[in-house]
Amino acid sequence: MGRSSASACNTVKKCNSQKILSGRTSLQTLAELCSLPLSVYVCEGSFWIAVHEQVAATLREYALGSSDGGPLTAVHTANKLIRLTGTSPTSSQTDALVSLRLSPEEAIFLALAAGNVHFYHVTTGLRSLEDTWHSCVSGSSSFVHKYIAYHHYRSKGWIPRSGLQYGTDLVLYEEHPSLVHSTMCVIIVATAPPASHTDQISSSTSHGTDGALPWHDVEGINRLCIRVGKKLVLLYVQPQRQDVDLTTPACLDSFAVSECMVDRWVPEASINLM
Repeated sequence: MGRSSASACNTVKKCNSQKILSGRTSLQTLAELCSLPLSVYVCEGSFWIAVHEQVAATLREYALGSSDGGPLTAVHTANKLIRLTGTSPTSSQTDALVSLRLSPEEAIFLALAAGNVHFYHVTTGLRSLEDTWHSCVSGSSSFVHKYIAYHHYRSKGWIPRSGLQYGTDLVLYEEHPSLVHSTMCVIIVATAPPASHTDQISSSTSHGTDGALPWHDVEGINRLCIRVGKKLVLLYVQPQRQDVDLTTPACLDSFAVSECMVDRWVPEASINLM
């Protein structure tokens, strides 16, 4: 597959206008999200939203977030946001709320795509997107590569979700996850800048104790993918220069991605038995 850049400024423009749950396109649903100011509560690396069911349904329709914690968690999140914003609580703010938990990648993508997301950190209150990005980078050395992968596939019209149950970084859905099974498993591979002569290739997942990507592990994962009817893709994420500042979303313009689909060679199927 070809090489393409991972650029934050092209998030909305590149989004595929595929059909999702209600029959609307993803861009139509995104347009509705852009009109809804969203407050996100950030606590210990988790991103929480407490909203009414209609807003929660729109987020789910756009395949963002997962319901988690129940009504008590929703009220707790809403009360935390009320305290952090300094507003006076009303019954309408805490009644019949739904709590959604976003992954860091989902939260940042939503902020870049919709542009109306406010992050409230548990200890420091309102923080900018750049500060939140910096916090994610500080909390996980693999965040940047995982976000680039999420951004890349989301912008191409795929819906990425965690691939933990298959031993990979991501699984990809062609349509909304409630409608179809995932068809691809993705391993994210971080590579050195072009100017570097190092041969080391590392993965963002815990394959190997030194961060390397052993090919016998790839073969094992590929066999699992074949058994469950999925294809395995290696996504190579490469900075285009040595001195990329990873502490700001602007670094996305300095990365390129390329993909390699792994397939199993069966010798018996490749020879003429006649």
